[in-house]
Amino acid sequence: MPTHRHPDRLYRLLKLLGRPFRYRVIGLHRLPAQGPAIIIANHLGSIGPVEAILSLPQRLYPWVIGEMTDPRRAPRYLYDDFVHPVWGLSGPAGMLVSHIVARIAVGIINGIGSVPVDQNRDRTISAFRRSLQLLAEGQILLIFPEDNLQPAHPELGIHHFRCGFVGLCRMYEREFGGRLPVYPIAVHAGRRQILAGTAVFYEDGRGPREGIQQTCQRLYHSLCDLYARLNDGDGAGERIER
Repeated sequence: MPTHRHPDRLYRLLKLLGRPFRYRVIGLHRLPAQGPAIIIANHLGSIGPVEAILSLPQRLYPWVIGEMTDPRRAPRYLYDDFVHPVWGLSGPAGMLVSHIVARIAVGIINGIGSVPVDQNRDRTISAFRRSLQLLAEGQILLIFPEDNLQPAHPELGIHHFRCGFVGLCRMYEREFGGRLPVYPIAVHAGRRQILAGTAVFYEDGRGPREGIQQTCQRLYHSLCDLYARLNDGDGAGERIER
């Protein structure tokens, strides 16, 4: 595969500017210093992506909604997803704010080398190809697999996952012959902490589809367990790193 690099200057600048806002990281020693690997986290709106990037020392390449990498589509997506429901702005004023925010957000998201992911099949294939290329270069992907249209855990509020990302593990094995580790981390806004878990590996089961679903469920329950531990304060005795 051809090498595909992204300049890290903006990524490092964002981490430097965001240093005062970082969360405490518990169990960082469980995560790899470099890839190939995938880290998954709960979303918490914008908190999960922002804090994972600011708080973890690894260089991460996040999967993002395709609309947020496209200057033409981003304003409408931001309006429907955030500006109107969260800020309560509507009509021309809301769209004006969406255009302003989108101009900044799209530049940052693209500037740090994010991987755009759309539901459109052709664009999804493109995202998987780019992801495999990054993994081949020894990079770490950051993925937020929660699906807001799926039921959420009744106590923790974490939605069940879209499982398609697990297919990367199978594709990686077929392409490169090794197993790809997936590490769950739980981001807790109330405690301002992140708890890292141990690696989960894809298991084929009775077939690829069943293997993807079973591995996805293992990751979901592992992330929920991590979040519950933070809820209960059980992570306090672990090794804390920043």
